[in-house]
Amino acid sequence: MFPNATRQLALNFDISHTNDTASPARHGLTEADVAAVQQKRISSYLSMVLQDEVEVFFTDNRTTMISYKKKSGVLKLRLHKMFQQADDTILKALSVFIRGIPSIRASGKLDEFIKSNQSQIRVRTERRRNPVVPEGDHFNLENVLARVSTAYFGGATDAVKIGWGRLRERRGRRRRTRSRALATYCFEDTTIRVSPVLDSPRVPDFVIDWVVYHELLHHILPIEKSGNRKRYHTTKFRTLEKGYPLYEEARRWEQKNLDWLLK
Repeated sequence: MFPNATRQLALNFDISHTNDTASPARHGLTEADVAAVQQKRISSYLSMVLQDEVEVFFTDNRTTMISYKKKSGVLKLRLHKMFQQADDTILKALSVFIRGIPSIRASGKLDEFIKSNQSQIRVRTERRRNPVVPEGDHFNLENVLARVSTAYFGGATDAVKIGWGRLRERRGRRRRTRSRALATYCFEDTTIRVSPVLDSPRVPDFVIDWVVYHELLHHILPIEKSGNRKRYHTTKFRTLEKGYPLYEEARRWEQKNLDWLLK
């Protein structure tokens, strides 16, 4: 009945307006009570129309409004919480979408419903990030930035800030391991954050220069977009990356020493 194991409908509208959440639950019911009633209503309706067991879960996603996946014979349907207000007309259009039947009419109704309920979509809030500190035990990153900027970018990187980041850990299946990222560039605040594992006399100058050089390329080169995908390491990026005079030496050093850096 369902041609795709997984499908989703993503938001394509501008949601830069002020957030305005839905009205509070009435008649003494909590929001959880209201959500539970609507889950049962929508599950029952779609189970009847689709002739299949449907479980509904409400989300507070910012971009994906509808997604579903069939698992163990049950259709797991994730809907933005705005769909608690969906009437039978919208639910019928939703059933057409789930079946994978091409329908301009059904798609239009869903798009119109989502657009008319945009005020319920949570607006992204800016993360507050701690100010960066460039002075380390071995390297002063402001000196590194100035050296690399002057040598390879004509000094035209005045807007870039640089400092030591925090040690980041990620959970592996068996144990925690440190992130393999030796540095990151944040486009929002034009800041390079370098992993403190590099603040060591065991790290050659040409390696720390190479790391900063790589991140400065992110600063000067635009991101390529293809649909919903973003490409940071483009063909042009890779070409310029290899323009670093000690590119091969830096890569070899990184591969040889990554284990002790990240242990």
